[in-house]
Amino acid sequence: MNVDTMKRLIALFILCFAVCNNSQAAQWVKLSDNNIEKIMLDKQSILQQDKYKRAWVKVEYKTPQKNPETIDKQYNLSKLLWFFDCSAQKSATSQVFQYLNSELVYSAGIDSKSAEFIEPVPETDMDIAMRYVCQAEKPTVVAVESKATVSKTTPETQKGTTKPEAPAKTAAEKPTDTKTAAVTAKSATIKPANIKKGDNKTHWAYEGKEGPENWAKLSPEFATCDAGRNQSPINIDDSIHAAIKPLKAIQKFPAKDILNNGHTVQINFKEGNMLALDNAAFQMKHVHFHAPSENTIHGKSFPLEAQFVHADAKGNLAVIGVMFTEGKANPALAKLWEQLPEVEGEPIALKTRVIPSEFMPDNKSYYRFSGSLTTPPCSEGVRWLLMKNPITASKEQIDAFKKAVHHSNNRPIQALNGRVIIE
Repeated sequence: MNVDTMKRLIALFILCFAVCNNSQAAQWVKLSDNNIEKIMLDKQSILQQDKYKRAWVKVEYKTPQKNPETIDKQYNLSKLLWFFDCSAQKSATSQVFQYLNSELVYSAGIDSKSAEFIEPVPETDMDIAMRYVCQAEKPTVVAVESKATVSKTTPETQKGTTKPEAPAKTAAEKPTDTKTAAVTAKSATIKPANIKKGDNKTHWAYEGKEGPENWAKLSPEFATCDAGRNQSPINIDDSIHAAIKPLKAIQKFPAKDILNNGHTVQINFKEGNMLALDNAAFQMKHVHFHAPSENTIHGKSFPLEAQFVHADAKGNLAVIGVMFTEGKANPALAKLWEQLPEVEGEPIALKTRVIPSEFMPDNKSYYRFSGSLTTPPCSEGVRWLLMKNPITASKEQIDAFKKAVHHSNNRPIQALNGRVIIE
């Protein structure tokens, strides 16, 4: 027996000992169960190790799987030791064991310090497990923009925190590392709760010394605008095909008023419009616009982008983005622009009826990714759903918006930093 073989046997023995030792007191809870796989996590294995949390997870597959490393062998059960960086919302695999009908067919391991931490694809095994393990992390509060409240920042979206199906709720109900905020029904915005009085009045702009390149220097609360690794907007180029659910939304309750807050034009809606996402109900609060578009698709910028902001009862945010191309006049914009405020001021009650579905394309396929607010404080952990198919607006309608805002109001494209976009 040579030295290399001996080392591999020793490593395998250590890994097997870790699994056997861990399983003695295992308390497996079910995180997910569908027609493809069942995901279980051992509650007793959750430990804090340095700045990471770790846990053992097992995945039972309904049909045998193939590992590229062992194409000649199949497996129907995986046991994995995963490490989670809850603050960065990234995960890494340290140990892997694969079994076929209880027989070990493959194993591998790497020290957690050498493992590559990545942002999990939403709703995958690792993403669901990360949300369960990290749900005990203390939430921080998002400060967002609204003229209708003390804050002057517009909320873009926010990612929530998931809970497991057992023994509590499903893994999609309470997303990881949630940046929480209180929903203010009166203003239909998210009111910051942990910002000292006066901090949220910091003036920022889209150009000059207070422009995007200097946002982080304007206030300590804006530090994430530079330091963040998952910032928005982004360019959508490469994406992964995944079994994401069709968009489910109620969009029949009308807008109630229109507001120019100095950064954008915002339309507030009556209660009742809902978005069903990750087994949670999000109420639509408002839509606001950016010209040119903030996000781009395959490097293409659009003349106008609408962002529909939703919030659940706990302040978790979700946004649907819709692109406009120049072409035929948009009937919904035509009704809204009859009362388009060209100067910053208080909300104006609308005289015409406009419902959210009038702004949506017929084909509701979309991209999904994790990002941030596109306005200060640029808080991360936000959910983005960007519709693939644009709708039209006339040149006159687009120009009218630009005239009302008096400047371009799009933040520059931010680096992906390894993020995954799914469709």
